[in-house]
Amino acid sequence: MKEKLLNARLNKGLSQEELAYLIGMTQSNYSRRERGLKKISDYEWIQIAKHLEVKEEDIYELDTPNEDRLNINHSIETESFIIPSFVIELIELLKAKIKKLEDQVKKYED
Repeated sequence: MKEKLLNARLNKGLSQEELAYLIGMTQSNYSRRERGLKKISDYEWIQIAKHLEVKEEDIYELDTPNEDRLNINHSIETESFIIPSFVIELIELLKAKIKKLEDQVKKYED
């Protein structure tokens, strides 16, 4: 995972799809790069930095060797990974909305 890149994109308020469009690729191709599954070319680093309005060196991270990618899978199997706080916040927001909808449905059923 390219943590610096992820943080810069979120700080800019862009979705993967929006940034992918700006740099001329699909969201799925961009996602693979951000997750470290595909190498980001020098040209892509330049374009990404330009659209995020940051210096290239502020977001650049080396590619993860294949061995480390295998360890990532192991971490998932043992449930020893960190869920970003924005994901937890989104889950809580969705839980609240579901609860509100359930209450509305219950009201109509009674």
